[in-house]
Amino acid sequence: GRLVETRRTNMFIIDEIVILITQSLFFGFGWYYFRKKLFKDYEVKNLFVQILFSLIFTLSCTMFELVIFEIVNVLDTNSRWITWKISLGLMLFNLIYLLPYYQFYLLLERFGSKKAAVLALIPETIFLYFFWKLGDPFPVLSGEHGLFSIEAAISRIGVIGVTVMAFLSGFGAVNCPYTYLNIFLRKIRDSEIEQLERQYLQTIEKISMKKKRALLCAAKQPTSLFNRLVSVMNRSHDGEESIF
Repeated sequence: GRLVETRRTNMFIIDEIVILITQSLFFGFGWYYFRKKLFKDYEVKNLFVQILFSLIFTLSCTMFELVIFEIVNVLDTNSRWITWKISLGLMLFNLIYLLPYYQFYLLLERFGSKKAAVLALIPETIFLYFFWKLGDPFPVLSGEHGLFSIEAAISRIGVIGVTVMAFLSGFGAVNCPYTYLNIFLRKIRDSEIEQLERQYLQTIEKISMKKKRALLCAAKQPTSLFNRLVSVMNRSHDGEESIF
């Protein structure tokens, strides 16, 4: 029994070392991307913002990595499950508590860093109240999980995320064709419009000339009504052949 537990402990340590190495690589890449690519022309001097971006990027990549490890069956099941819960808990803490609080802190920083740190707790408390009250109309609570459990937090974030995505999808579905549809339309030049107008006037002139010829032919041959109609039709047919 001790040998099996020792092996499990060693495997868990090795798995966590592998995950820590990959997380270090993710954090370094996120830091480099933020400094060199994302804000290449705009220097962000706030070190905490850079750390937050790199941390959230690392947690997101770690959760994606764990999904791949689950599919290909890499690392131990317990190691993946523990790392998943830790990563998910840290991600929820950043989304619900840390990021809103720091945004309020930056808005109130003009009053001083110490005062801002205390004053930011007021809007943060209001935000948390409405965030948790948001789940009351929806069946996101159950007797198995507590009010401040991971399941309750994910449920509320899911409601907000689905609502925001639906709003953005509807706006994009209407705005994108309205904005970019003219790219696929062929522009009509003024010369084409003038050419069509000349063709229209020529057609009207031909019609009026044919009517005049028909009237003249009918006046020159005072025969029966049937003969007149036949003569007019023949004349009109001959006139069309001469024109075309």
